[in-house]
Amino acid sequence: MPPNRSDSSGILEAAALAEADRRVHPAVPWWPGAAQALGVWLGSRALLAGFVSLAGYLIGAPEVSRIHDPGSWFLERLTWWDSFHFLRIADLGYLPPGLGCCDQAFFPGYPGAIRTLSPLTGGSTTWSALLVSLLAGAVAAVLLWRLAAERAVAAGRDPQRAGLSAVIFLAVAPYGIFLSAAYSEATFLAFALAAWWAATRRHWWAAGLLVAVATAVRINGVFLAAALAVLYLGQLRADGRWRPRPDVLALLAPVVSIGAFFAWLHHRTGSWTAWQDAETIGWHRQNAWPWQGLQAGWHALSTADAPDLVVSRTADLATVLAGLALLGVLLWLRRWAESTYLALNLAVLVCSTVLISSPRYALTWFPGFLLAAELAGHPRLRRMRPLVVACCAPLAAVVALSFSAHQWVA
Repeated sequence: MPPNRSDSSGILEAAALAEADRRVHPAVPWWPGAAQALGVWLGSRALLAGFVSLAGYLIGAPEVSRIHDPGSWFLERLTWWDSFHFLRIADLGYLPPGLGCCDQAFFPGYPGAIRTLSPLTGGSTTWSALLVSLLAGAVAAVLLWRLAAERAVAAGRDPQRAGLSAVIFLAVAPYGIFLSAAYSEATFLAFALAAWWAATRRHWWAAGLLVAVATAVRINGVFLAAALAVLYLGQLRADGRWRPRPDVLALLAPVVSIGAFFAWLHHRTGSWTAWQDAETIGWHRQNAWPWQGLQAGWHALSTADAPDLVVSRTADLATVLAGLALLGVLLWLRRWAESTYLALNLAVLVCSTVLISSPRYALTWFPGFLLAAELAGHPRLRRMRPLVVACCAPLAAVVALSFSAHQWVA
């Protein structure tokens, strides 16, 4: 039986969409580029682990015995401050007896992954936490390479150079130690990049599921969901239609994810604001107007009374200002979805009374890494990549050593 008119129309429409996707996202072979990206990333993590171990040994980092318990001593190089919240949640769950605050400020995705993989590490949640970060970082590196390579092909440039540049820039990021430590940035970045790549391929049901998982890892998943909604609208406009397809419902998945967590916190605490309350009590974060947030950042810098605080708070303020500049560039390039993601990430910082940890949060601002990779692929900017490595690698070493020696954290 020949297909009816509506069936033929649907087949033609699907073919047209597939052809449009091929023009926007040309085919990029996964091999050997992904293997090279993975090698660069894992090599950088091995160098970083070796550096903090050797440097920490030489300066005499004092916690457990370096001789009689070297395994535990190494673990302590990569676990500090927020790590203890994640590990306690993985071991004891939220709100164990005798602890009223502030574990509920941390979302359950990363501790859940730690708990899930702990049987592979003999029940050690600390080793499991580092394993999760290692695996997630590797996935993030490959996906970042893929996105950068596809964008380079679409622009008629070398995809291999662009993809490797993106991974190298992530590897030498000054605060990159947090992508290997017992922190949630690597896990969030992996799911965020996976969701973004799926969405650019119009795999919206997969993208919705992935961004829901990202939201279960960090609140920033909500910002990613908003950006994906803008990306969805852009695809509809490119298709010449404004009536959403059924897969638009995938964008509701993150709402279910965060709603379930907040509802569970309400069940345990009796408060719908338990997450925000924990942020306020534990880290003194309160809502503010953007100019008040920037003013608070400047005040924190001007009143710093120790060298490490001066450096840390300078980095906080400089990161936010650099993020605003990056946002301006993305808007000028009319990358509306990426601008939405970055704008919301910046808004949650400047609309707060503290800018603490802004450089660490910036590790998840993947539009910046993609843009930097594009610039590095320009014929007139061939020296950009070695220059960035030369400038950032020493900073990354200093930050990693300070963190691993438990002398500083931000």
